[in-house]
Amino acid sequence: MQRGLHVGWGEAALPPHVDYPVEALAGECLSLMAGLDADTEGFLHALELRECPARLRCGISTAVLTLRAAEHGKSLAAYLLGAGATVPARVPVNELITDADPAACVQLAAAAIAQGQDTVKVKCTTERSLDLTRVGAIRQAQPEINIRIDPNESWPVAWAADQLNAMARFGIAYCEEPLPRGTPLAAYGELRRKTRVPIALDDSIRTTRDVELAALLGAADALVIKAQRVGGADKLLEIVKAATERGLPCTITSSLETSLGLYLGIHCTAMTPSPIAAAGIGTARYFAENVGDPPAIVNGHMAVPTLPGLGFDVQAWWDSRS
Repeated sequence: MQRGLHVGWGEAALPPHVDYPVEALAGECLSLMAGLDADTEGFLHALELRECPARLRCGISTAVLTLRAAEHGKSLAAYLLGAGATVPARVPVNELITDADPAACVQLAAAAIAQGQDTVKVKCTTERSLDLTRVGAIRQAQPEINIRIDPNESWPVAWAADQLNAMARFGIAYCEEPLPRGTPLAAYGELRRKTRVPIALDDSIRTTRDVELAALLGAADALVIKAQRVGGADKLLEIVKAATERGLPCTITSSLETSLGLYLGIHCTAMTPSPIAAAGIGTARYFAENVGDPPAIVNGHMAVPTLPGLGFDVQAWWDSRS
């Protein structure tokens, strides 16, 4: 989106497991915007009335909001937080460990420590013994590191509590949404009462109403939020505020996005209250090609852009495609 000298960029990233033609996605985006004036203040509200899917709304709203922020001479985070808010200079980033080999897991954890990171997220599976060995090896090698585990909604209710209790001796920071997608939040409340390992909800949290219900049912100790999944940075900020009011800390993660999405993730992380949880936005290595250089991890952190707007320019990549 461009107005005068300012340009707003956005990205609508589908989940990694979804195969959908790019042309169809672009066509859907244009259809949703047909007849609307993106220059008006009520544009995003009008888009919501058309029930725009969250990931398309994230791309569109990011372009609109980064443009507005640039026109006000503010970074996206500063613009959304409002006058008087303090934006941190940098945000912490966690390392992601997916290797099945325990020795490889230990090496990756050591590499994370070497570059200043203090938190790792270990992807877990239904191979219970192997996962205990992997996580245990990391804990033995790095007694001080923060370990998060993420079963990717693969653990059945029948043994999830037993596995969590077996993991408890490793000092797990939290377990991210272990139960199958669609599991009622009440079931997470029951799971929390059966284990000492904190539970973080991820896919189950998409709106402020989800936050309210999770708090009411005692379903979570923390929330994991993706801008793409909830509809953009403005919607994410609403969820963070609702969670903070209820004592639920938030971790910001990406959805396997390009460098543009990772810069958005930095701004979103900067909008969470202190102490800021290490964000899961160090995923650029999964891209063979990108739209620009990804944000660097320096001493375990990414710098928060201070330039007006997103602080990341995609123009060179865009021009190369024409």
